[in-house]
Amino acid sequence: MGLILGLAVLSITFFNSCNDVEKLQPTLDQSVISSSVTSETSEGLMEFAPQTPNPYTILNMQIALDSLIANNELNCDVSKFNIRVTHKYIKFKPQDSIQFGQLIQDTTLILFDYPMDRKLTKAGTYYKDPSLTEEQPNFQWTCVPVGKVLPSGIPYDLLADLYLPEEDSQLVQYYETAFDECITKLIETSLKLTGNWDTTENRTTVTSGGYQYKKLPTKWTPAGRIRLSDDVLNNTTGLRGVKARAHRWFEVREQLTDVNGDFNVGHQFRYDVNYSIKWERNNYNIRSGRHGQAYFNGPKQKGNWNLDILNGVSWHYGQVHRGAFEYYYNNQTGLRSPPTIGFLGSRLSIGVFDDCDRANYRHWQRLWLGPEIRMYTKRPNCAARNSQEQFRTIIHELAHASHFNISHWHFRNSANMVQESWALGAAWAFERLRYPADVINFQNLRLQNAPLIDGVRFDVVNWGERQYTPVVIDLVDNDNQRATWGFGNTDFPIDNVSGYSIRNIEDALVQKRTMDAWRDQLKTNKPNLVTDTQVDDLFNNYTPLQ
Repeated sequence: MGLILGLAVLSITFFNSCNDVEKLQPTLDQSVISSSVTSETSEGLMEFAPQTPNPYTILNMQIALDSLIANNELNCDVSKFNIRVTHKYIKFKPQDSIQFGQLIQDTTLILFDYPMDRKLTKAGTYYKDPSLTEEQPNFQWTCVPVGKVLPSGIPYDLLADLYLPEEDSQLVQYYETAFDECITKLIETSLKLTGNWDTTENRTTVTSGGYQYKKLPTKWTPAGRIRLSDDVLNNTTGLRGVKARAHRWFEVREQLTDVNGDFNVGHQFRYDVNYSIKWERNNYNIRSGRHGQAYFNGPKQKGNWNLDILNGVSWHYGQVHRGAFEYYYNNQTGLRSPPTIGFLGSRLSIGVFDDCDRANYRHWQRLWLGPEIRMYTKRPNCAARNSQEQFRTIIHELAHASHFNISHWHFRNSANMVQESWALGAAWAFERLRYPADVINFQNLRLQNAPLIDGVRFDVVNWGERQYTPVVIDLVDNDNQRATWGFGNTDFPIDNVSGYSIRNIEDALVQKRTMDAWRDQLKTNKPNLVTDTQVDDLFNNYTPLQ
């Protein structure tokens, strides 16, 4: 769904050439940046230009060097170049979900779901190789240093042996010397000879002292800021823990955004880079439905990249990431973390479907089409979900995964009311930290203003999907619903219990399959002034339907 909107206003300054006596080294004005927002044309299936010859192969690099020497275009010691295999360009071809899981667990690999050596002509949020069926895992492209030990047992194609001058350990000592221009000229020449040179990156001709020369672009460090809007809090704030990437051919760096959404990849490039987001962390990845890994492809540019995610499916990726990040990496509730690996040994997989349905968690799902958690951009009635709903819902589903992780057998055989009441309470524990004003309604306004889950008010006794009870909330808060808000109305639970911590409640859930067993365990570790009778009275509100 779309191209990045926004103008790249770039201020690029350059080095003098090697032939000049004086070398000017102005720096990039980092205050001049590109601001982008999401749009429809930045989403959907990525599209690429036809394949071109790879400029970094050993043969093409040698041809470029020979051409420069023959034309006497290098004013430097060419013997410093040692064209050899420094890296390998690989396409992994996992045969099933187990192999795919094993592959992505190797966090030393920087993996792409799309080719690294083809020009992106349409930005998108996912890519599926046309030779693959819906059920097959995506191919994974990567570039690794020669000698890198690869994950065993996973088929792959060696696409090319590469020589990367900008990553050559023998040339690092020359990167900030006059020889650096010769390194750049070798790369430029190979790009030109293979038809890959971007004419927008031509050097600027300047005149000084009656002489003309081409200025070499200065090196610069990709950086920027990723922010996400919240339509409930009515703000746009930094999105923490996002994997931001800067990518130019086989030179790739990535960095996680900080609490303000800022990132800096800590590596210098000479020319434009392709910015992108890969929606993954070591413990979970977000998928574009069943297609595969979710991305956001930003602009190709030189200069900082600022992105505000305001709409579209990328906005839902951001909301899901925000909730998952809070549960895994910024958990202030005291609850156990969700599983760090999914059902079949890889990171937990969260699919975001641009469709109408209810979210669900199925630990066995990856045995078939996966992913384990399915999130939807719209409710079953196709009404749009807001930011708070998505935050609440991903926490709810991750709480199921965490419950499953405590004891697989007990989770699979526990009552629906146990599973759903726990997940609802865990979501509330996180939600009240992010949405404090709304949580006042959550706890106090009750029937007339109670939050909806897929169109149903969950904090009263007599309603259709009875398994979603607020018993966890009742155990924590000090609000007797029937006395305070119900005025005797039996639609409101009797709740004379308060003072439990959310972690106490989770601990009591271990190896318990029924509401009665959970209740009895809670009575063994009660807060002061809470009696067994009060706990019994509370749970009696939530007797499963026969």
